[in-house]
Amino acid sequence: MHSVRAVPADQLGVVAAAATGRPLHVHVSEQVAENEGCRAAYGTTPTALLADHGVLGPTTTAVHATHLTDADVALLAGSGTTVALCPTTERDLGDGVGPSRRLADAGVPLVVGSDSHAVVDPFEELRTLELDQRAAHQRRGVFAAAELLAAGLDHRCLGVADAGRIAVGCRADLVTVDAAGPRTAGTGADEHTAVFAAAAADVRTVVVEGRVVFDGDHGAVGRELAAVVEEVWR
Repeated sequence: MHSVRAVPADQLGVVAAAATGRPLHVHVSEQVAENEGCRAAYGTTPTALLADHGVLGPTTTAVHATHLTDADVALLAGSGTTVALCPTTERDLGDGVGPSRRLADAGVPLVVGSDSHAVVDPFEELRTLELDQRAAHQRRGVFAAAELLAAGLDHRCLGVADAGRIAVGCRADLVTVDAAGPRTAGTGADEHTAVFAAAAADVRTVVVEGRVVFDGDHGAVGRELAAVVEEVWR
């Protein structure tokens, strides 16, 4: 048996004020128990509580947003709040499938993220987002590949408006994906390849502000990560 401790409501406005002009990320309604605890403490949903204390807005990102009411969706849409979906985490923990299509239709900006070490692969997050919705809606193509890719490239929730696209004046942040590998060959070399076929292992080059920071040596990344983890466990 475990207890749930609610965050004091009178602290929410303080946090929001401190984050003025900067990105603010808050985990919202990941599990049913969270909603039940919030209702017991405050008589409302987590989303409504955040709205009441001025936390929602264009610089705020609601992470997870798995169990929402229609009123919650309207509050997120009306405030311009972004929702960060973490479908592989929610799948791993058995949290449920969120209303991502309903959020998108309401005009809520969607992005994806990883909230655990179980899977760290943005391609898998995008793919899982669509596949979970197929299971929930019992049809294919709930999201178009272009919509999913846009969610993967939107950097505004990080406070970076000049990235995620190739255009004059934007940062030269680029990722190249092998379109002729065992997972990707023959899949069209387009947005469908990136969303429905590719994996992190297919990334060949990463360029950050015009500088190559990764040249395709996944083995080196793995060895470096293993060394860091080993040091942490000592």
